[in-house]
Amino acid sequence: MNAIRQLTIIAGLAALLPLATQAGENGTAYTQLGTNGLGLGYAASVSPNWALRGQLNYLPKQKFSGDVGDFGSGSNLTVEVDWNSVMLVGDWYPLGEGFRVSAGALANNNKITVSGTGQVNGKTATVNAEAKMSDGITPYLGIGYGIKPKMDKGLGFNMDFGVMFQNPKSTLTATGAGVTQADVDAQNQKVQDAINNLKYFPLLSFGISYSF
Repeated sequence: MNAIRQLTIIAGLAALLPLATQAGENGTAYTQLGTNGLGLGYAASVSPNWALRGQLNYLPKQKFSGDVGDFGSGSNLTVEVDWNSVMLVGDWYPLGEGFRVSAGALANNNKITVSGTGQVNGKTATVNAEAKMSDGITPYLGIGYGIKPKMDKGLGFNMDFGVMFQNPKSTLTATGAGVTQADVDAQNQKVQDAINNLKYFPLLSFGISYSF
């Protein structure tokens, strides 16, 4: 399903951005660094006060080992954070330039995996868990600042501040002496309760751009 979602968004970018570029004559290539990783994107005007952006976001896998609270104070687990997504956003420049209001969606493949030894509902077990940050397309709404494509040429500064509306989902398997499916379900619910705090994920990013 993730592959299908991502291919759908990529196909949309491939179809829409060349049309937008043709309509707007000039475009803006840009990079960003923020809570969604490193972003690389392209923006093009579609009308005097509207632009369309396509962006790839990626963060090299981050891995650490140790104690994870949801699995007991004596847990020994490896946690891997894998952030990557594809973003399509429409920008409205209500003041003509600079300030923008943005709305769009992401094919969101961000996830966290956990493996090792920990407590499952109070029982020691070998654990494998995965927390996907979204089980479908992730809507985005935000504000920001950037040189509007076609307004100026050359280097510029950009920033975005908004919210990704995620639908995080946890899955867990565990094996160990005396561990039942009821124990696994109870532990998984603890993890689910924890990641539900990420339903409204803040997106804050800064970067540079070059307008042609």
